[in-house]
Amino acid sequence: MQKVSIDFETYSETDLKKVGTWAYSQHSSTEVICMAYAIGDEDPILWLPGDDLPEFVTNPSEFTIYAWNSFFEWCIWHHVQEWSNAPIFLWTDTAALAAVLAMPRALGACAKALGLPQDQQKDKRGKYLIQRLSKPNRGKRIQDADLLEEFYEYCRQDVVVERAVLARLRPLSTQERKVWELDQTINIRGVFIDNQSVENALLIIDQVTEKLNQEVAQLTASHLTNVSQRQRVMNYISDELGYSLIKFDKAYLETVLEDETLPPIARRLIEIRQQLGKTSTAKYAALKKIVTEDNRAHGLLMYHGATTGRWSGKHFQPQNLPRPSFKDTDNCIRLFKHADSELLELIYDDPMEALSSSLRGMICAPEGKRLIVVDYSQIEARVLPWLAGQEDALTKIRQGVEIYKITASQIYGVPPEKVNEEQRFIGKVATLALGYQGGAKAFQGMAEVYGVEIDTDLADEIKVDWRVANRKIVKFWWGVEKAALNAVTHPGKTFEIRAIKFRFTDNYLFCRLPSGRLLAYYQPKTSIGKFDKEQVTFMGTNSLTRKWERQNTYGGKLVENITQAVARDLMAEAMLRVENAGYEVVLSVHDELIAEANDDFGSVEEFEQLMCELPVWAKGLPVTSEGFECLRYRK
Repeated sequence: MQKVSIDFETYSETDLKKVGTWAYSQHSSTEVICMAYAIGDEDPILWLPGDDLPEFVTNPSEFTIYAWNSFFEWCIWHHVQEWSNAPIFLWTDTAALAAVLAMPRALGACAKALGLPQDQQKDKRGKYLIQRLSKPNRGKRIQDADLLEEFYEYCRQDVVVERAVLARLRPLSTQERKVWELDQTINIRGVFIDNQSVENALLIIDQVTEKLNQEVAQLTASHLTNVSQRQRVMNYISDELGYSLIKFDKAYLETVLEDETLPPIARRLIEIRQQLGKTSTAKYAALKKIVTEDNRAHGLLMYHGATTGRWSGKHFQPQNLPRPSFKDTDNCIRLFKHADSELLELIYDDPMEALSSSLRGMICAPEGKRLIVVDYSQIEARVLPWLAGQEDALTKIRQGVEIYKITASQIYGVPPEKVNEEQRFIGKVATLALGYQGGAKAFQGMAEVYGVEIDTDLADEIKVDWRVANRKIVKFWWGVEKAALNAVTHPGKTFEIRAIKFRFTDNYLFCRLPSGRLLAYYQPKTSIGKFDKEQVTFMGTNSLTRKWERQNTYGGKLVENITQAVARDLMAEAMLRVENAGYEVVLSVHDELIAEANDDFGSVEEFEQLMCELPVWAKGLPVTSEGFECLRYRK
């Protein structure tokens, strides 16, 4: 089959970033300005609407179609142009190939990181041209022949860059290719949304916002009409009420509310700010924008969104939904039909909190179907001792002993059945905080997440006890670190620690997982870090700054990457099994899988069994799962 690289440039009155690719491609105003394509190694060709269609359009089955973020091109091809059906198996997403190697997901950034020559770099004028030609400017469409010619050349250059980047990447393995195709199938399928309840929720949010803004005006004698203008509110509280605020973010304001000297009016203004500032209620507006005529939200998952291979969320961000503060969310959602904020306030006190708690329930099953939701049980805490060979812990896990009690038992030297609630809590925090070489500070930080302060001496004592009880895991940290360092300093040689292998080749430090999948660390080096200790550094995207820069790593961090990657591989293979068994997967949220099933098909028990079926490479890994079926998604 011949390779063809393509790139569309489009115009639309709707905002791609806000509505997502699927809704953008189905909007009535969206149209193709041009398409550039290159077959094999030939020079790029420009196609304009009205031109004769290229052969790969009229007969796509003879071609493999490459595009950067190919879901966009796929949607434009099928929804805007309505060309011949080109199934997903004919497509390859170059951005996905880059993500597998932990390279930047933006084309220009990736080309730059790879050090491609200048004639294979992205045109920096592109952003300006897109702003001028791909969207309305002050409500009007710009028609400029000179800019259009530039845009055509920009489109051609994108194909040049995509193809040059592709030449530096690796194809997906057979297994990963199946996973990627399923990811695309899930994004095309979409998840069903209770759109009417979303609209009613937005009406309630408007009512609450208006009411609270009126209260703000009353409290401040109309000096303020809302609490959305950060600096004005801070100045008012400082100048008029005599209380200085350092910041205005949610976490800081929570601590301010604990101050007994806070003036009553300032307290109420901050409470209103916290109430109206819930990002979770903003998700209703985000969700409304991406739902299309089929009442589905499409394209919510990003394949290999994390460097470990885990999925991340897009648009509505299903990976980051709030935990409900009460259980009867279905009953709460039934009240949405009244679009009455006062009714919600009467029953739930805070209507915005009620809306936040009900957000998951906007994802639901269409008529004639139900949702089956199954979650792996404490999967990372099972994978880690399995990788390290911590057999005493694995034996107890296989016997059905809860992991947190196992950890508490190790720390306190009592049988698991004698562990009390306080000890179990310490066991839980230790399991979550110490498994990846975390110290006393990590333990204290995790305890604070649960609202508990732990003395530094006690935290350090627990850390030491945990490490003594989990010597194989500790040994695994050092072994992984040593193997990685050896691989970087001895290019072309493989260094192995249990089921993990490291090798430095082709400018990458590769970490081979038990599944055979590779984690990649680009341009690795060794350097002297803290405490004059040798460490591995590599080029990657900083998770906080989002900048491409040199980063360092160590044994515990590498083990964390490996553990999460193994958990991801278990999930990926489970997704394939579940889908092949006839369940229609609609979302993967962390370690949880959500699928639609006809009312007369399947069962939770079968679904759980499919989830827990071990691949050959995972022999001996004690995996369990727990699930339920529902009409509305819930926690």
